Amino acid sequence: MSTNFGLRSTGLLVFTGRIISAFTGLLFTVMVARWLSPGTFGTWEVIITLVTFSAYPVGVVAYWATRDVARGRMVGRTAFWSGLLLSSLGLVLYFAFTFVTYSRIASSVLPFLLGALLVPLSYWSAVANAVVQGFRPAVYGYSLVVSEVAKLVVAYESLYVYRLGIEGVILALMTAYFVQSVISTYLVRLTTAERFDFSQTRRWSRLAWIPAVSYLPTVLAVADTYVVALGFGTPVVGYYQAAFIVAGVVGYSSALAFSLYPLLLRGGNERLPAISVEYSLLFAIPMAAACIAIPEPILFLLSTKYLPGAMGLAILGFMFVFTTMSTIVDQTLLGTEKVDVGDRPKFLDLIRSNLLFVPVVNILYGVSYIASLYVALSYAFANGFSYSSSVALWAAVQLAATVAFLLVKARRARGYAKLMPGMSAAYYLVAAAVMGGVLYLGSGLLDQGASTLWYGTQLLGLGIAGAAVYFGLVYAMDSKFRDMARSLIGRVT
Repeated sequence: MSTNFGLRSTGLLVFTGRIISAFTGLLFTVMVARWLSPGTFGTWEVIITLVTFSAYPVGVVAYWATRDVARGRMVGRTAFWSGLLLSSLGLVLYFAFTFVTYSRIASSVLPFLLGALLVPLSYWSAVANAVVQGFRPAVYGYSLVVSEVAKLVVAYESLYVYRLGIEGVILALMTAYFVQSVISTYLVRLTTAERFDFSQTRRWSRLAWIPAVSYLPTVLAVADTYVVALGFGTPVVGYYQAAFIVAGVVGYSSALAFSLYPLLLRGGNERLPAISVEYSLLFAIPMAAACIAIPEPILFLLSTKYLPGAMGLAILGFMFVFTTMSTIVDQTLLGTEKVDVGDRPKFLDLIRSNLLFVPVVNILYGVSYIASLYVALSYAFANGFSYSSSVALWAAVQLAATVAFLLVKARRARGYAKLMPGMSAAYYLVAAAVMGGVLYLGSGLLDQGASTLWYGTQLLGLGIAGAAVYFGLVYAMDSKFRDMARSLIGRVT
């Protein structure tokens, strides 16, 4: 029972951090979207994609740091220094991608040069978050909130005071990386008590092929932006990414299962994944319902120029529910795998293990999704589809690929743990449907002629009213939710 509550309380803390950051992140997106054109917004997303590509090597350190720290090995110092050394390779990769990219999609190289500073910061952040997840998962919630606030302050100064444009956006993200990394590193400093261990780095290097395969899906997950920008231009990327960022709030519900992975590594029982699924759906379903019910009023907050992404937002909100489920299934398969417990696991055992199965399936997902997306958008642009239809088609392709490969992984995961949520999920659906109706009807009262601040306040008030309806209905219907609410309130008071 204590383990179950630890899963929920830590997850709730991290999720709270993500939700707070969602509000600050929404303000950041509003500022950026209102300042940048869809084409320039798309260029910004391409730069972020190049940073993600360049951060690929740090996965070797981050992957093993989480697993080793969660099992009691204090390898923090080794992880941080290894990540710093690898960042030089990341810079080489970044400039190589920039050389073949910027002239095709942008008129100025300056944003790409400034974006290079994000590479070492992203390496530091990746290692810090990896150590945090293995040692004190709740720290992620603290550091995220503070870093998001810092990003917002710098973004306002850069965009509205100094009018720096896309360069100001990059400076704001650099600030967020730096602040989060400093806080996380300080709060897990106990993991750095031991000296730099060359034998540990040799072990990680010897087994580097596992995280190399495991982190390839992360690269493929953002490659769609790169492929579409080069093949079809940055405007459609801008429309899609605006919708994707908003819908991504639904994916924040996966933070509720943030501690599932380390708990399973430490020997947590097979019921934890099912608890995580049910707990995540409690928040994912209503947020997805909001995206489906009022996509246009939500995107109107960014700017009227991003309204072509409304249909895509509705589809992506639904898609992120399955993305959350996929994350939990991945954590279940990887967290219950014990083949790497010894110092020298057998190669054939590793090949047959979930350490390889999960990334291979995710790689197949990424390749299939990008190939299908390119074919679909080629057809759309050849036949004169509007940006609205093209964005919706993009979202539909991603939804279909996500569901298909989730089913593949879930089938295997059933042999390791329980995944199916209980009757509570049905209550969530009923309550979310009612909430969606309330939001749809209430959206007609929003004053779209008001200032951005006042319109945003009205939209927030509508969201709070919808949340009150949803949680009120769930509380009335679901005894498990009532028990959990009383338990959490009792712990706080």
